[in-house]
Amino acid sequence: MTGMIARSSWLALFWMGHISFAWAGAFERDFVVVYVDTKTEARFGAIPLNRGVLAQGVDAIADAGARGLVLKFFLDQPKLADDDERLARALSRLPTVLQARMDDAESKPNPLPQQFTLQGEFNAAVVGQSGWLPLPVFMQRAKDIGFVDFNSSSVPMIEQYQSRAVKSLMLCAMELAAGTKATISPGRQIEIGQQVIALNPQNLATVNLIAPPVQHSVSFSALLDGSARAALKGKVVILAYDGPHIEQFDTSLGAMGAHRYFVNILRSLYGR
Repeated sequence: MTGMIARSSWLALFWMGHISFAWAGAFERDFVVVYVDTKTEARFGAIPLNRGVLAQGVDAIADAGARGLVLKFFLDQPKLADDDERLARALSRLPTVLQARMDDAESKPNPLPQQFTLQGEFNAAVVGQSGWLPLPVFMQRAKDIGFVDFNSSSVPMIEQYQSRAVKSLMLCAMELAAGTKATISPGRQIEIGQQVIALNPQNLATVNLIAPPVQHSVSFSALLDGSARAALKGKVVILAYDGPHIEQFDTSLGAMGAHRYFVNILRSLYGR
């Protein structure tokens, strides 16, 4: 997948063959989802959003008292300098996790600072030498960087980038919500607070989707209007896309756009 959609909303996803009816209240307690949706695009144009507008949204999230942000858009290519700087300033206002992905076809990847890698030896099912990494101006403001590479019915919690172990966006998001770093026993399990996620020898976690899918979300357009900010106070906000320009997937919970699918996978992991 290339071009505008690839850089703004790409996510490799996979079929989940089972449905879990486990309690999922932990996700709704700690997370809220804000979607750039059809209402947003009618107002501001199709994705990718102008980064000045995106910065307005991040400022609104910070003003609402959110305790963290998971940004589900790739910021690996420069745009207008003033807009990039405005977005960078907005990202510095609250703990933010940015996403990256492997792509060995990328000839000039942005450098990955050592602080966003893990110490120790880890096996990994996903390995790459290049990819889409946020611009340095954004990474300087980020609390963490997480990778989003899925190609089977299991979620890689640890990946390997340029011979260094890196965390998945799933793991980064859960750490942000829990307010603590995970304790990782390679090839066995991850402990985050009271939660324990089993791992296979390649540090993959098996995910069974929780039914019903996540229902509540906030429109980015409503966020800017100020009508939905009360729902964000004290929450980790996932800022994502759910409009007509995103790839759809048939899942065990019905058809979903790629980012909505990501949200439900995260909820299934976090709500165990």
